[in-house]
Amino acid sequence: MGNSYKGISKFREGVLVYTTDRVEAVNYDLKRGQIELTKGYPEEKYLWNTDFHPTPIKKRNWDWYTYAAIWFGMAFIVPSWSLASVGLSLGLGTLDSILLVFLGNLIVLIPMIIQSHGGARYGVPEPVLTRTRWGVYGAVFPSWIRAIIGAGWWGIETYIMTEAAVGIYAILTHRLGVLQSYVAKGIANPYTLSVAFPQVFWITFAVIIALQILLLYFSPVPEAQPALKWFARLAAPLVLLGFLILWYNFMGISHWNFGQILSVKPTVAGTNYWITWLAFLNANIAYWATMALSMPDYTRFAKSQFAQTIGQVPMPFMMLVIALLGVTTTGAIEEAYHVTIWDPILASTLYLQPTLAVFLNVLFLLATFSVNVFANTVGPAYDFANTFPRKFTWFRGALLVIAISIILGAWTFYGSAYGYLYNWLLTYGGLLGSVEGIIIFDYALIRRFKFELTDVFWSRGRFRYWRGINPAAFVTFAVVEFIIYAPFIPYHSIIFSNSWLLSFLLSGLIYVPLMIYWVIPKYQPELKGSLFKGGYVSKEVLHVFNNGKG
Repeated sequence: MGNSYKGISKFREGVLVYTTDRVEAVNYDLKRGQIELTKGYPEEKYLWNTDFHPTPIKKRNWDWYTYAAIWFGMAFIVPSWSLASVGLSLGLGTLDSILLVFLGNLIVLIPMIIQSHGGARYGVPEPVLTRTRWGVYGAVFPSWIRAIIGAGWWGIETYIMTEAAVGIYAILTHRLGVLQSYVAKGIANPYTLSVAFPQVFWITFAVIIALQILLLYFSPVPEAQPALKWFARLAAPLVLLGFLILWYNFMGISHWNFGQILSVKPTVAGTNYWITWLAFLNANIAYWATMALSMPDYTRFAKSQFAQTIGQVPMPFMMLVIALLGVTTTGAIEEAYHVTIWDPILASTLYLQPTLAVFLNVLFLLATFSVNVFANTVGPAYDFANTFPRKFTWFRGALLVIAISIILGAWTFYGSAYGYLYNWLLTYGGLLGSVEGIIIFDYALIRRFKFELTDVFWSRGRFRYWRGINPAAFVTFAVVEFIIYAPFIPYHSIIFSNSWLLSFLLSGLIYVPLMIYWVIPKYQPELKGSLFKGGYVSKEVLHVFNNGKG
């Protein structure tokens, strides 16, 4: 290695400045295609701590089954079950609802795997990876967006777990008549149990929060979170079994009348049909948009790119299976009992044999527990901890997630199909679509999956941009969000119904030229190349990847 790659650290005007050291401080495993950092930077108290340090290659041991099991645990949950039925409630037909669930999840899988690639290659969680696109300090902004949305989901999932527990209470205390009286009044939604037994419900809510805190406390991040990994593996097959039992019993009650259930036609037509169609598609993309950002928090432990990719590819097909089960079960309930109940917890509690209903509610609780840990706690906790790494550990970040979720009270959106789709999924979909557009176009198109790993921890490195923030990212985000959310813009309803897709594509169209013609020449002149010739990379990055070892 020549001296041009080797340098020293020194103080300039009282600020620590790293000269090079970009090659000497990293190892590249050519066979695995993974990079690790061989030294830490404790002097960078705002950017580095042991939780954020890249996972050593020897500790990257998650195989494809781990990721498939994680997705089983996250996909087979109550909100997924309800999602296709929401399409029916909004006037779409059976086949429309099922198709759009699959298509939306297939689309979001693409940015998810690209983002996951960064975690698997560099061994870093999402907040650290995001520094390459938003700046070492600017990365706090998109991370907090993701974290707050994740906290909202945390509250929804905790509410659902409480539903399952209180459903068991209603069965064991023989108080189903109370629930029946509310259903007879037309109150047949996820709020029914909380309205019927308010005191029991909110005490249980607090207990479930405490149990989740205990699980998180005994799952240390530096050890690749072994308790969480095994928890997901055990939960996944039981959850699938539970949903199949639910479907089988209600289809049997309706005498397996598939023809009538699957032939439900749309009740909206013309322009309204297409607006609803696009809104439901974008809502399904937004459904896992938080995970499209968060996956590096898990793929930093991946054995290989093959492991993380193959483990995630089944996700859209899992959602397709859930859509088929959910839609046909909702139709079977309506045919048998002449009431529309798209909440499986309420349905099983009211209409199934008590022992079976208790068993299923336990499985619902277990499934939701799993997804709340993986999808809504781990990633957002990293985001909050990233704000002040020296003092704010990952576990303290998890506690902040829980506090914000309670303040947000996002479960209030879950009670109606319209609120769930428009006030929750589409609203945050416009935010995450832009964040993901910037990330994907930067990493895959501009940098071609290569960057200086050392610099994500350097306050004076190449990802400092302008005072620690990337102006191209912030300008792009501001312009796109104005277009998506400004109510006075023509055709606003159509724009908002396409919130994720439009924000994603517009962000790429704005961000790429800003980077090429402004930010890279001004703030990263060491990067050479073009979009058509291997992207923009530095000589140090080329040296690492061409030689296999720094």
